[in-house]
Amino acid sequence: MALRHLSTAPKTADFTPLQEHQEQTPSTFFGAKPVLYAHYSGLALSASPEKLAEDATFSAFKTEHDAESGDALIKDVEIWVNSENLILFQSTPTPTGVNIPYPSIALHATLKYKGTTDALLLNLSLNDANNVNDADDINILELTILPPGHTTASPQSACIPDIFAAMNTCADLHPDPDEGGEENGVFDETAPGATGWITADNMGDFEDAEGNLNVTVIGGEELGPGAGTVRARDDGTETNGMTDADDEGHGEKYQRTG
Repeated sequence: MALRHLSTAPKTADFTPLQEHQEQTPSTFFGAKPVLYAHYSGLALSASPEKLAEDATFSAFKTEHDAESGDALIKDVEIWVNSENLILFQSTPTPTGVNIPYPSIALHATLKYKGTTDALLLNLSLNDANNVNDADDINILELTILPPGHTTASPQSACIPDIFAAMNTCADLHPDPDEGGEENGVFDETAPGATGWITADNMGDFEDAEGNLNVTVIGGEELGPGAGTVRARDDGTETNGMTDADDEGHGEKYQRTG
């Protein structure tokens, strides 16, 4: 899922307010409006100007140069944290925004911007995750969300923990499809018998009603004819599928232990 450019600002009517969502049980979840968990305006974004230029969507934002840090500042940003995606939108001078799928957010965390101001750090994957085969190919944009009035002595930073909590909730609604193991069709090699080894933990899976060992099927794959067969030695004793003839005259090298 890739980032998507927006040229029209979202509207409050596009979403279901969180309180309304919590107070009712919808008759159907299909076609329902996304739930709005947090909405704030007047924020700013801070990022490396070189990294912003690498992405067509972010390069469309109007930026200012921060002489102190050398970063680019995107001012007057509105944030919409909803159950479907994260939206950042700048209405002036030209309406432009970005729709960010939650799986594209590799990291979100709170931090102290310049050591003093509460802010929110985002690491965004600029790639379409479905088209990246190697983790080394992932292009990450480090983006800092700053509260209104971040340049003043009293920034309105109370919104930062609220945005962070809302993102936690919404991100949990979109788990990484690569996680989850066996439930998502990923083969679990630690499962009893999965690798074909017979242990004390899975012995019962390979015994018949009389308690005899049956290994014609191991790890879900059918073995060839004779699998599990115990042959007799020339002297009438049994060995584990091998006779003196199979030893090619080197039976003296193998000491029988059982």
